[in-house]
Amino acid sequence: MVRLCNLPRLNPNATRLLIVSSESDTALEEFEAIFNSDPSLAAEVLRLANSAEFGLRAKVTNIKFALMLLGVERTRGLAFSIALSRYPRKGRSKADTRPFWLHSIATAVIAEEMGRALRAHIPLAYTAGLTHDLGRLGLLLTEGDPYMDCLKKEYRSVAESEQFERLRFGFTHSEAGAYLAQTWHFPPVLCHCIRTHHEVVRPEEEELARITQAACIMACELGFPELPDCPVAVEVASPAAALQRHLSMPPEVLRASIDQRMTMF
Repeated sequence: MVRLCNLPRLNPNATRLLIVSSESDTALEEFEAIFNSDPSLAAEVLRLANSAEFGLRAKVTNIKFALMLLGVERTRGLAFSIALSRYPRKGRSKADTRPFWLHSIATAVIAEEMGRALRAHIPLAYTAGLTHDLGRLGLLLTEGDPYMDCLKKEYRSVAESEQFERLRFGFTHSEAGAYLAQTWHFPPVLCHCIRTHHEVVRPEEEELARITQAACIMACELGFPELPDCPVAVEVASPAAALQRHLSMPPEVLRASIDQRMTMF
């Protein structure tokens, strides 16, 4: 993983947002202070907050107002989306990174909706969905064309694709993503989601890990695949389907929401 070590770090202010608990009494003040230290990131969040996607009646003119109208979790998700979309591509074209970005945004939107459908406050649901495939981006930027070839191969299962990654590069994209997440000081719960999103997640495990996996699978089913024409293992798909049943939003509406979110970046 030596090459992964040489990747530039993500915007440190976006990473700082991850460790602020949305349930803290001082969350709003902490978020506001972080955004005040990064005017560029704050300006982008305000631009997106005023887009048609959120349909806010009042114009959002400052971060404090954005936090009050959108909430801490949604504002955090927007900021992290901006940071990830700005990440240096090291010479790779937008076309190369677009499949990763499409699948990640789709998984994030679905994870967020799933959290709402379960009527539970699930911190970091959107961000977990957005970052679950971070290792694919890392491998693409460090390994280049050999990893592009790996993504284009046909596999009978995701497990087979991970076996090929381990054989070719020495580790899987899940392991690469967890390594980057730890290096960039993500919260342990996010590192766990990234590492286990293709494993069999037991019912007693953290709800965020189960939601992330279910959202990843549903993103593929809606036409935003992680890999082209790669079936999901039954032992992973069955528990995911149980979570997906909680969603009341019709697939076509969910797909439209994902498409609209993509236009924001």
